[in-house]
Amino acid sequence: MKRKSEELRSMVLCAMFAAIVIVMTVVPYTGYIPAGISITTLHIPVILCAIVLGWKYGAIIGGVWGIACLVKAFVEPIPGNIPFQNPVISVIPRIIVGLAAAAVFALLIKKTNIEKHISAGIAAAAGTLTNTVLVLSALAAFGALGETTVADTVKLIIETLVAVNGIIELAAAIIIVPLLYSAVSHFFTKKN
Repeated sequence: MKRKSEELRSMVLCAMFAAIVIVMTVVPYTGYIPAGISITTLHIPVILCAIVLGWKYGAIIGGVWGIACLVKAFVEPIPGNIPFQNPVISVIPRIIVGLAAAAVFALLIKKTNIEKHISAGIAAAAGTLTNTVLVLSALAAFGALGETTVADTVKLIIETLVAVNGIIELAAAIIIVPLLYSAVSHFFTKKN
């Protein structure tokens, strides 16, 4: 009985994270902030879900983010959104964000003495960098960036990380995720 109630609790929390991602996708200036290349904040609920509920739910919420991005690309077919009509660009990297953040957090908790909120910050950095590297690599692989070589793609990834939007996304995740984790972890983590 206890296992079923914890499973139900996790599913309800997952649904809550899914709702947050969907709302942030459709409400202007919350999930995507236009600034040349849009700055995204949607990686934050995905990463938080992954570190609180684990890899399975992190992947699910990453998938919700990816599908919401895919739908947005078709509903608003502006030039910056058109490449995201390809699910390999819009969905798969976002699923991997949840997996990567959960894996890094779990590894740090099990194998180190690093405090949980610091581990959450490191997992947030890993999830954010995973998104940036995979999306830009997929954009290059599918020609959305024009004809590029591997060297051009690596250069673009580095330039994006150094550019304002990459720094903002990374800084936001590293600051916000540990704060939210510290504030809500006792509500979300499994009760023993």
